[in-house]
Amino acid sequence: MNFWQQLASEFDIGPKHEAVKDARGHLQNPVPSDWQWLEEALKDEQNKWFVAAVFKSYPVPKRLVKPFLQAAINETNPSFNRQFVEPVIESFGHRRVNEYLLDVVERGDDKAIAGGVAAFYRANMKIAFAGEVPKYTLEYATPESRARVLELKDVWDRKRETYLRVFVFNENVTVRRQVIPSLNLDEESYSLELKPLVQQAIEIARSHPDQYIRHRVEVQLGNERLLLPIPVRSKEDSEE
Repeated sequence: MNFWQQLASEFDIGPKHEAVKDARGHLQNPVPSDWQWLEEALKDEQNKWFVAAVFKSYPVPKRLVKPFLQAAINETNPSFNRQFVEPVIESFGHRRVNEYLLDVVERGDDKAIAGGVAAFYRANMKIAFAGEVPKYTLEYATPESRARVLELKDVWDRKRETYLRVFVFNENVTVRRQVIPSLNLDEESYSLELKPLVQQAIEIARSHPDQYIRHRVEVQLGNERLLLPIPVRSKEDSEE
């Protein structure tokens, strides 16, 4: 058992902070085999939690950005993928993370697309407000918060358009389930070229055999208030 596997085992059964502390101390003078183990560990269903703990509020090196985000994409529990997204945001910012996820959603297979969209939820930029405001929208955000969001306007525009295209043209049920909660169905938010896809998306959703998709489009359109939970995404869902 090598150094890292020993620490990962201690993390699973003993004081977690001690294993994390020892790992961070070792990373002060890393060798190539350390990075190799960490990259492989992020693909492992058990060891990845140890790696996530090591880099929580601790700088993520550039060479681990892709393995971390791939771990987020592959994690099917939407409550847990944040452990792989947030450390990268802290180290490299929202643009780096969102652009990587957009590339995956635009070019990946169905499984990667669904995972990428799920990870996007953790990659959103929070908006800050000062006291009570008329509406909790960007218009009434603090100047600093609004400026940070607007710096990434090109990313948000690309994301909105990508989601619309993916929902209309990708027939995978799991992909459509993941996309529809964040799908903007306001035609005025799109270019003249994309406007027709909005009505097409609505028609697809309303006539879809999947109950969740039919339900969620009515929520998006303001016709229903009760939110049904999105069906759990399994590792086999992308094969539907």
